[in-house]
Amino acid sequence: MLAYGIIGSPKKNGNVDVLVSEVLRGAKDQGAQTKKIYLNDLQIKPCQSCEVTRDRRFCLFDDDMNVLFDAFESGDLIVLGSPVYFDTVSAQTKLMIDRSNCLMPLVKRRDGTSGFDKRVMKRKKGVFIAVAGMNQEFDTILTTIRGFFKWTNIELAETILYSHDDNDLGAVIDDKKMMTRVFSVGGRIAQQEKNSK
Repeated sequence: MLAYGIIGSPKKNGNVDVLVSEVLRGAKDQGAQTKKIYLNDLQIKPCQSCEVTRDRRFCLFDDDMNVLFDAFESGDLIVLGSPVYFDTVSAQTKLMIDRSNCLMPLVKRRDGTSGFDKRVMKRKKGVFIAVAGMNQEFDTILTTIRGFFKWTNIELAETILYSHDDNDLGAVIDDKKMMTRVFSVGGRIAQQEKNSK
């Protein structure tokens, strides 16, 4: 089993990073191979709504988005984490989401009808982690993520929402209850996937 952690926060070792890493640690404990991707480290151009054609793998751009396309094609578990910014995902995460538009483009069929063409066929499990301040809400970010997971053929198996009232980098590591929960989520999904093979 291959599990990818995608960190949409610009802060390494912050709460998003710590929680994604702990889910991966739980999956690794059950034998999964794990890889982390920091979106802030990648060079990804904004979507240009290029209307994908069959002569291209996915997108007209050849940039670091290919790292994500590879993860969506090869991963068995995708763990995505983002802070809540203006009630939705971070800019880094939104850039990835927009560039995933080509994974299920609207196409015209030979019979004259139109429909969405799913280009990533592998079904995988997904975990979404959102981190917000105490007075922020999660409704909008969850709507965005549900759409993105559907588009990338990821079954949203678990959603973890973490609210905090401190500014200490990675302070969630002291929340033993939350850390135990996210570790067990990774282990449980990895075990389920192992048993299903």
